[in-house]
Amino acid sequence: MGEVDEKPFLKVCRQRFSGENVELEQAMLCSKWQKTLKDPSWYPFKRIGTGEKMKEVVDEEDEKLKNLRKEWGEEVKNAVKTALVELNEFNPSGRYTVPVLWNFEQERKATLKEGIAHMIKEIKTRKRNLP
Repeated sequence: MGEVDEKPFLKVCRQRFSGENVELEQAMLCSKWQKTLKDPSWYPFKRIGTGEKMKEVVDEEDEKLKNLRKEWGEEVKNAVKTALVELNEFNPSGRYTVPVLWNFEQERKATLKEGIAHMIKEIKTRKRNLP
């Protein structure tokens, strides 16, 4: 959780650059924003609501996010925003990525039950393949 999705970066870099530079530019851009996400001095969140219903949301008026959208587009900004939300939700104190069991078919965090079911399926498959 908290890793920047590279697909939007690759898409925009393919539109702007050509040849071998595409992957290099995309890697540099992703790396820059992954580093920015880990910077504890940057906190682009605001609190909305009151009392028990108060929650933190990404501040769309944050200068870095506004400049990112202006320079690289909405999809890239949304990829960074998603990573920010994940970091804040799963590890707000340390701002470093956290491994999480993921259900790729449904694009969400997997439950423990799903993880165990997958492991049992893998074990059965491997047992059948043994000589």
